[in-house]
Amino acid sequence: MQTTIQFLRRSALLLALLAATGLAAAKGVPGDGAIPVVELMPLTMKHEVELKLSAEQIQSLDAYRKQAMPSRVALQKKIIELRGQLRVALLDNKPQADREALMKQIAEAEVQHFQGRERCVEHLRKLLSAEQFAQLSKLYLDGLR
Repeated sequence: MQTTIQFLRRSALLLALLAATGLAAAKGVPGDGAIPVVELMPLTMKHEVELKLSAEQIQSLDAYRKQAMPSRVALQKKIIELRGQLRVALLDNKPQADREALMKQIAEAEVQHFQGRERCVEHLRKLLSAEQFAQLSKLYLDGLR
């Protein structure tokens, strides 16, 4: 437990330092901490015509959304709730062990959220042609700038 907490603390410190220093590599990556890592599905739906999606692609996207959305929404709700609990725990000076347990739960839920986003990108990468995926990626990145 202590090793995990030390890792999380060091990771948080490293991320804060990287963000504060504005490293050149980070400057080339658009977006910020409030934006999901990658969120392509709404953009795909918005640009169906421009992307020239086939009926089969649209059907596959619809099925994927229906399958993935409930768990994604539930996970996002859980993250918000856990962050609220941590906020209160910090302000109320709850025991350190309680705060660290909440931090760990948040970190684990965030990783699950990242993995869900990754699965969505991989689904799109397999479903779309290389040209369609490149076009979608460009639309996404242009929207972040």
